[in-house]
Amino acid sequence: MNFIIPKPVCRLLFIVISAQLFAATALADTAADTAQVDESLSDPTAQKIFDLAMEERDSGKIYDAIEKFEYILSRRPSLNRARLELAVSYHRASQYDDAMREFQKVLDDPETPEKVRLAILAYIGQLSSDELKPESENSFSYYAKVGALYNTNINFAPLRGSIDYEIPAGEDRASPGLDTFFSASHRYRNNKPFNTAGAATNFEWQSQISWTGNNYTRIRDFSLNIVSASTGPAWISTGRWRGAINVQIDQTYFGNSTLGTFISLNPLVTFDLGNYRSVTIEASYTDNNFARTADQGRDGNSVLAGAAYTSLLGGVDNGLEAGFRLTDQTADDDQYGYQSGEVYFGGFAGAGANSNFYLNLNFEQYNFDAADTVSGTIRDEIESRYVLGYNMDIKQGFMQGWTLNTHISFTKNNSNVDAFSYERKLFAINFARYFI
Repeated sequence: MNFIIPKPVCRLLFIVISAQLFAATALADTAADTAQVDESLSDPTAQKIFDLAMEERDSGKIYDAIEKFEYILSRRPSLNRARLELAVSYHRASQYDDAMREFQKVLDDPETPEKVRLAILAYIGQLSSDELKPESENSFSYYAKVGALYNTNINFAPLRGSIDYEIPAGEDRASPGLDTFFSASHRYRNNKPFNTAGAATNFEWQSQISWTGNNYTRIRDFSLNIVSASTGPAWISTGRWRGAINVQIDQTYFGNSTLGTFISLNPLVTFDLGNYRSVTIEASYTDNNFARTADQGRDGNSVLAGAAYTSLLGGVDNGLEAGFRLTDQTADDDQYGYQSGEVYFGGFAGAGANSNFYLNLNFEQYNFDAADTVSGTIRDEIESRYVLGYNMDIKQGFMQGWTLNTHISFTKNNSNVDAFSYERKLFAINFARYFI
């Protein structure tokens, strides 16, 4: 599924990054004042080590920076400028006692200016507050989305337009429906980072259960409902990378019957390139177990691999994403197996203080493994999907805290077997909200 960072999430990222920049600015001001009474870092080697330590700390390599500051102080213990930077580095590594010890040494120095003392005391207040935080914490969040949709061709999704599920002649393929999604998530977080290649990394365990529903009002046999549960570890090295591995189980219902059970393993890692840019590498292995006798030939597995580039443009209100995915789907009956390649592009642009427009484009080519039994031809298909949407955060009234989303999508599948060519237009409007 193509993913574009929602506007509220972008704002949250901006707040977090702004807080880090504020701390760095305060540190620089304090260090500059302290440098007035320190002996100058005239030794080119010492200056080079100091600059490198600052760069490493700003890039998230806290432990490497600590080693370099400690080395400088072992040679020149009177350099309070380096001692202050070491204390802040200890703080970021959750080594509170070490940080307090270094701050106290600067406070005990009678040559420390009063302005610097006040800055240190203010910083110690934050340090003491952080020290009182539990070593680990659990948090719960909930998400709800409720809306309406209109689908011009409901004979589409679960089995790629298979003629096994053609609607009898004379019946309307179009239907309005109810579009719903509900989830409950749990996050365990260890607040004490650990050292990975010199960088501070936090550990989390994330779990979620959810229900997705597209329930049509005219032809209920084509409603699609999915109950999902996922769990797995995550690692976050702020400013450098974040990764996760989760196991997910999807129980899928098509109409009044169970379509199947799908179990997947999904590793993912994102590398932060700075300036709101990142590269994500994803993979997935899924075991497909269909329930109905008529679908047993579809049992098999799929392997997916892909990569994406994302970037915010001119702040947090505009962004883009581009990526690709490769999939190898096997099946007991080869006519249902295929290899596919997908490329996708997406972007969003702010429209005022509380809203944005987004556009997603997906193109995927399918090459099937064997001829289908109806036409005797090996299928070769290209699916194109275009989505244009609009989001608005509601800031006032009884719907305050909710987000309005509306989108229009058009899907066209071109197949060398006419029975599998189709078009679909979908119109949707919904309201969504996070509950924390």
